[in-house]
Amino acid sequence: MIRKLVSLLVVLVLLSAGVQSVSACEPRQLNVMTRNMDAGSDFWYVLTADPNDLSAILVAITQTYQEMLNSNIAQRADGIAAEIQKQHPDMVALQEVTTLSSGPYGSTELTVVVSGLDSLMAALKTRGLHYKAIIVQKNADISLPAFDANYQNMIQVGLTDYDAVLVRTDLPAADLKVRNQQADHFSAAATLNFSVAGQSIPFLRGWIAVDVKVRGKNYRFATTHLETFSPDYQAAQTSELLSGPLNTDLPLILAGDLNSDAHAPSWENGPAYGILTSAGFVDVWSKIHPNNAGITWPLFLEDSGIGPSTPQRIDLILTKGSGVAPMRIVLTGLSPRNGLWSSDHAGVAAAFRLRR
Repeated sequence: MIRKLVSLLVVLVLLSAGVQSVSACEPRQLNVMTRNMDAGSDFWYVLTADPNDLSAILVAITQTYQEMLNSNIAQRADGIAAEIQKQHPDMVALQEVTTLSSGPYGSTELTVVVSGLDSLMAALKTRGLHYKAIIVQKNADISLPAFDANYQNMIQVGLTDYDAVLVRTDLPAADLKVRNQQADHFSAAATLNFSVAGQSIPFLRGWIAVDVKVRGKNYRFATTHLETFSPDYQAAQTSELLSGPLNTDLPLILAGDLNSDAHAPSWENGPAYGILTSAGFVDVWSKIHPNNAGITWPLFLEDSGIGPSTPQRIDLILTKGSGVAPMRIVLTGLSPRNGLWSSDHAGVAAAFRLRR
């Protein structure tokens, strides 16, 4: 009897040691996603309005604001939540996260009409998903006069643009832990200003970077939304990224809307892609799908009805460092959901094996 008990104890100890050994040898994996949520307008009405005609400018601002409202930000956010549910990424990089607000003409205290981030977080919760916005970077914050929906009275309307990073909260800290959270805007020298209704408005853009610890090893995850209207400003922003958050010895994943066409790279199509790949970054899509264009924008045309001469791949996931091995990358949101496009951009989701 004693011998049987001893033998059983030995078997249990060996099994326990075996389980620990297998657990220790399991490959580290990190799933990430980048998603431009689409403000709902390309701002064509404002950009093409006669700058000397105040009435035309007010009409253009009104058209743009109404277009954004009519794009149904809340319902589109639920579509993005459905994509997240299907891909189940550990980290999500969000760009063009929009809040619209309004109030009496001339007011500085506007009331939020719709928040893209609040809508997305509510949709994720309804679907039983566990995510937290660990960093929300406030970028452009614009308030302008406009007409009401009936073009009868003057009101004040507001647009606030954000980037954000979401992280899963249903994983134990041993499997995924976020640390060293950073966010900043690009310098004034790398910020493009627009003139609207006699105001010079800086359209702030920035970046977010977080260090992620996955079962004992550290990696960096970064996102940005680079300038689209000027290659020179985009190049300046990319340079600031390389000397700032991308200047690290950690294995690195950069996921975002770079507004730089990786399918047909050129200075005119956005210099960021060429600058980053020249600096040693690997384009995950072209590595895994070398014969697939992987177009991400535009999935449909907004106010102008005019798109680029050819569709582009500007929503990108790039890596740097031998510690990150791409396993899979897919596009999401490639068709309307319940008759509504979630965004004019496709999402991009990728899985990585993180080496020791």
